[in-house]
Amino acid sequence: MGKSKELSEDVRKRIVDLHKSGKSLGAISKELQIPKSSVQSIIRKYDLFGCVSTLPRSGRRPKLSHSDELKLVKMFKDNPGTTKVQIWQELETAGMQVSLSTVKRVLHCVERPKLSSKSSGGSLGAELAKELQQVGVRASAYGGRRKRAVKKLPLSEENIQGRLQFCRKYVDWTAEDWCKVIFSEVSTFQLFTSGKELVRRKGEACQKSCVADPDMVRVWGCFSSKGVGSLTLLTRDTSMNEEWYQNVLQEHLLPTIHEQFDDDKYFFQHDGAPCHKAEAVTKWLKDHEVEVLDLWPENSPDLNPMQNLWSFLKKQVDKQKPTNCDQLQALIRQEWFTINRDLVQKFISSMPERIAEVVRKQGQPCEF
Repeated sequence: MGKSKELSEDVRKRIVDLHKSGKSLGAISKELQIPKSSVQSIIRKYDLFGCVSTLPRSGRRPKLSHSDELKLVKMFKDNPGTTKVQIWQELETAGMQVSLSTVKRVLHCVERPKLSSKSSGGSLGAELAKELQQVGVRASAYGGRRKRAVKKLPLSEENIQGRLQFCRKYVDWTAEDWCKVIFSEVSTFQLFTSGKELVRRKGEACQKSCVADPDMVRVWGCFSSKGVGSLTLLTRDTSMNEEWYQNVLQEHLLPTIHEQFDDDKYFFQHDGAPCHKAEAVTKWLKDHEVEVLDLWPENSPDLNPMQNLWSFLKKQVDKQKPTNCDQLQALIRQEWFTINRDLVQKFISSMPERIAEVVRKQGQPCEF
């Protein structure tokens, strides 16, 4: 079937006018002899962007669905101190492979547009507002209003079911059982402020020479009840692919296993990031007899005590207010190896409570 002819701007405006007058999608479709899906799409665009003109497009299918974009907006709006680069890193860590330019494009489009407030009852505008509320975003947030920051990602039904499956499997594990697990994760550290200023002419804001590089450091680390394990800092141009991850496992996980567990029974935890699930990585883990804790659910930072450890480490580093990336890296290494064993045992001993709370809340986030 060939591609349908694009509707003129006059026809689109007519659709919006009829919608504002209170006509239903079906009535508009019948009157103008236009598919109902096209009418719905045009009204959705108008409610979201305030216009009916054709927006720039690459021609390829978008990397992010409408639902993904709403979640991305929520993360950005609910965390006012977080940059677009950090949001991108969080998505990458969670296993969502999108480019930084895609993240910037989406956030640029939705930071400032205003939603229509004149839609009648049962309108698509109301439907969109309802959809936004379901992921925790008020319609007014699109206009730039900021809310209290939250750190939990919105959960899809698939996420919830995965969390329940995992927690029901391990609901009988005791704190002693969890003490046999080596937890791991990647996190991002950022300076308080870049402090960089430059002189530029009008119109040069987006030129490469006038754009500051993000002052941040990505870190992979692991720990168990026996204390912190190995730590490695990723270079700015590091790609988190299967080759990189196999090297991390070889150079950093294995030494931690030998030092902390030797011949004792242990389990290794990592999330479902693409590089973790790669065939070559799975084979490496099997060849080295690393028993992986299975079913680890996506979008579940609240279940990983590494989150608590990273939070503690970031506070310790931030107290010393590093002013450049070299200082930041040095402080991360310094503070990591001063973390008390009692502290990590406290984080890990909370696992049975986390598991029980998620089961009790039917998959919803726990308060840890």
